[in-house]
Amino acid sequence: MLLKKISFFLLLFSFSLNSQSLNDFLKISIDNPVGSARFESMGGAFGALGGDLSAINVNPAGSAVFNDNQYEFTLSNSNKSTKSYYFSNTSSKSKNKFSGNQAGGVWVFENYGGGNVNKIAFSVNAQTNNSYYDNFEIKGRNQFNSIDKFFINNSNGVSVSDISVAANESTSEVYKFLGEYYGFSAQQAFLAYQGYLIDFDDSNNNFYSLALYNNGVDQQYTSDSKGYNNKYNLNIAIQFKEDFYFGLNINTHEIYTENYTRHFESNFDDDSAIKSILFENRLITYGEGFSFQIGALRKFNKLRIGVSYQSPTWYTLWDETSQYLETESVDLNGLNYRDIVDPRITNLYPKYKLNSPSSITLSSALVIGKIGLLSLDVISKDYSKIKVKPKNIFSDSNNLIKSQLKSTLDFKIGSEIRLNKLSLRAGFNSIESPFINFTEDNSSISYGFGYDFGNTLINFSRKILEQSKNHKLFDTGLTDNALLESSNSISSLSIVFKF
Repeated sequence: MLLKKISFFLLLFSFSLNSQSLNDFLKISIDNPVGSARFESMGGAFGALGGDLSAINVNPAGSAVFNDNQYEFTLSNSNKSTKSYYFSNTSSKSKNKFSGNQAGGVWVFENYGGGNVNKIAFSVNAQTNNSYYDNFEIKGRNQFNSIDKFFINNSNGVSVSDISVAANESTSEVYKFLGEYYGFSAQQAFLAYQGYLIDFDDSNNNFYSLALYNNGVDQQYTSDSKGYNNKYNLNIAIQFKEDFYFGLNINTHEIYTENYTRHFESNFDDDSAIKSILFENRLITYGEGFSFQIGALRKFNKLRIGVSYQSPTWYTLWDETSQYLETESVDLNGLNYRDIVDPRITNLYPKYKLNSPSSITLSSALVIGKIGLLSLDVISKDYSKIKVKPKNIFSDSNNLIKSQLKSTLDFKIGSEIRLNKLSLRAGFNSIESPFINFTEDNSSISYGFGYDFGNTLINFSRKILEQSKNHKLFDTGLTDNALLESSNSISSLSIVFKF
């Protein structure tokens, strides 16, 4: 082991220690907020309106629109179902989640003296910026690829001696050592070699697979995720004269994601030494971030316009991974074997930085007295500006981001009709795919109502988010895509206290 450690230390920085994929970086950078019920029912189109605690997350100038001090709390229930399409096979799964998604307060101070500042408002708000609760299943018969290609590709450049277990070593010790000094790829080669899925050909000086699937192989891939990206706003805003509003947010972010995947293959060729493969992975990412927002509103009689800027979010992140491999095989004498490679090791990766892209929101709204309103937000965001650091370790990831992601334009439309103390609301979102070469479109419709009891308001909303995207099983080797179509129904209930 000492000789291994010394010989490899010189090569340490030539190997990527990263276990994240492009989809993981993108998941952290996408905003999919779940706010107050009024905000949700109107599609989040509040950039020119304000007057709602979740609206300050769109345009910080909106808190100066409040006339009263308020507290607001929101509870939500999410029911998400996902249908997959993979080699002419379909599969469905669903997941239900109940949570508290928003809480905040605003304090308004009017200027009863002279000067141009009519009002100043301070507010704090916490809400879910993205929820990572999800599960889906992909299954079908693949005529071309197996998970063995993932392990073969990761074995390039790895020697047999490095992934062998000596008499005085354990599987856990070698797996841990490889992770610390060789990186992710060497650990994958180790799992497959110790699980007798791959072997080494001395004459050709390369690894080869013991699995045969000329007639195809059955595959079942399941993914189960949970977690959150929470955003906390500390806000100040002013009303300047009668028609101008300006605001600033200082934001902190808290992120936790956990994803478990289980990949199972069976029904290989009759003459295949490998009969089944089970490969499990768990990835945990957690961290914190910082960002700021500035915004402005202007009133023109019935018309409102707004503009706001969201800075990049500067995240500091940590990853943890664990893995398990199990194979069933048969030898030339017909004897069956089950080989389990379970290192029981959690890989702790060094902290890294991720900068999500900035965005600009342009907004307009038509307010028709006390009858109702119609609002529109347009959001521009360039996902090719995602940056992962240190650059020397994540150069491949950054190049992939630049080559596969693009800028997007998203649209949000909201409406409200007021019938005395009762308000009826509806909204629509169109969210453009951030990918250059294939479609991953989202859209949502929402509706709801609210009732004003005086010092207390009750609001209810229901939002249905439709999503269609391609999911690549693994980043190398087994890179086949499955089409995922999901429908997420989110019901929210908010209570507002004025004081």
